[in-house]
Amino acid sequence: MTTFLYRIGRWASRRRRLVGGLRLGVLVPAVAAGTRTPAREEEDLSTPGTESQKVFGLPGERR
Repeated sequence: MTTFLYRIGRWASRRRRLVGGLRLGVLVPAVAAGTRTPAREEEDLSTPGTESQKVFGLPGERR
């Protein structure tokens, strides 16, 4: 495994521009795809009757 990783590192070091271009070629579309995802609706995560749900209701009662 060490020899394999050494060879990959040596190959990438010798071809820096190619490796940099490949990284950009993968990174740019991935970021573009991530920013174009549709917005999801918020889910109602309330659990009535639990202690934590009671705590969330306190700020509204104190005003």
